[in-house]
Amino acid sequence: MNKLKNSTIDLIALSSAFVCAVHCAVLPILISFSSLGLLSFLNHPLIEWTFISLSVVLAYSSLWPSYKQKHKNSQPLKMALLGFLLIALGRLHFTHLWEVSHTVIGTTLVALAHYSNWKILRLTAKTNL
Repeated sequence: MNKLKNSTIDLIALSSAFVCAVHCAVLPILISFSSLGLLSFLNHPLIEWTFISLSVVLAYSSLWPSYKQKHKNSQPLKMALLGFLLIALGRLHFTHLWEVSHTVIGTTLVALAHYSNWKILRLTAKTNL
């Protein structure tokens, strides 16, 4: 049951990180070059911090228990930590390119951390059979 819970959280977190990366990479272009100007509220800092907070909660509730109780592989934790560090650096807003590149790379690393954790959990489950 716990394996299923961690796997589900990883898939939700992976999806959340992917949506966040797409949001950061594509939304400014869509708002600038289309009639979707009404969606500019999605570029509000509160929305961005909500995504980041959700990602941190999902990462902690998925990656830490998997590491501690299941596989003892720190690679997903390190990838997520580096990803969140890049996201935090992107919040410094030096330039638009700085913000977008750091945020997209950071969220991609967080998504890869969840994918890696999911794969490690699956391999661990197969070897324990």
